[in-house]
Amino acid sequence: MRYSIIVALDNNFALTNNFVENLLLTESLQNDSELVIVSDGCANIQTIDYLKKLSEKSFPIKIIYNKTKLGYGKSNNIGVEHSQGDILVFLNSDVFPIRNSIHNLVSYLEENRATTGAVQGLLIYPQTNKVQSTGHLFLDLQNAHVYQYSDIHKEVIYKCSERQALTSAFCAIPRDIFIKNGRFNEYYYNAYEGFELTLKINNSGLKCIYYPEAIAYHIGGGTRNSMDISETQQGKYFIQNWGDIISTDIDKYILPQLNEEILSKMYSGVILSHLNGWENILQKLNFSINGYVYRPHSGEANLYNLFPYSFLNFGGNYLFITESINDISKNYNWIKNRNNPNDIVIDLHGNVIKLQEFLI
Repeated sequence: MRYSIIVALDNNFALTNNFVENLLLTESLQNDSELVIVSDGCANIQTIDYLKKLSEKSFPIKIIYNKTKLGYGKSNNIGVEHSQGDILVFLNSDVFPIRNSIHNLVSYLEENRATTGAVQGLLIYPQTNKVQSTGHLFLDLQNAHVYQYSDIHKEVIYKCSERQALTSAFCAIPRDIFIKNGRFNEYYYNAYEGFELTLKINNSGLKCIYYPEAIAYHIGGGTRNSMDISETQQGKYFIQNWGDIISTDIDKYILPQLNEEILSKMYSGVILSHLNGWENILQKLNFSINGYVYRPHSGEANLYNLFPYSFLNFGGNYLFITESINDISKNYNWIKNRNNPNDIVIDLHGNVIKLQEFLI
């Protein structure tokens, strides 16, 4: 069999129904493909009844029922055991691919099997039509989704490129590569499973590829609301095992967005991020910085609360460093009064945006 779509779910009926019907509308399941759904301890009666009715239909579908909730990694591993496809397409149950996107993902992997071990598509938030994920990047042992919250119309979003690691929310992996690299690590519970596996694949010498010709909308949080162990604990476990192997690569994603106009300016750096290492990154990217102001801040930053009036009227250019462009976006009046077209913002996701773009 060519490929299997593997889905682990524990959703309410509405989300399950929307997910499956969208999938059947956009994906033509033929003799060369199958849908494998693992009901992960689902107790919703409407959902269970719906799944039972699906299993009676004529298209190729298998439904496995976990008696108790086992989590993302174990459930997907069970799904793989019951599948037959040469390629495994992992799909979160709150991800809605557009037409032909699964086909595009599988075809890319088939055409590049000699060099590629995993491929992820472009994930978009359906709520905002902004980027959710184009793979993962690293800075100072912190990982983030590349270009998360970016405008989807930016040119850099549509460049097929390598990543150190991917998200398995919408990801294709050859069966033999999945098994060779140990399947999903069942220590984790609804966090890090696909991230670690694709990092392992990349470390083995095969490429992990972000492929924007495969597009899906990702609600986010719809399938991972339950934790048996804390995400902080899982994060420490991940760093313990991979901290010496991962490398800072955020500059690789910032660089394509820079031009002579940006790099020719002198800036005062304003560090709102809690993370270390930004000074070295900016130096590596050839920014001209005449000094730094440090105001580490979590979440949304109100610039009127953080800085005095003299800061607003400073005649030079600011380069704000934030953990997300969303952290600074809700400062319309401050940005309007500041009125400097050269101020820019860079965030942990590799986004580069002119501050005045928040006025649009």
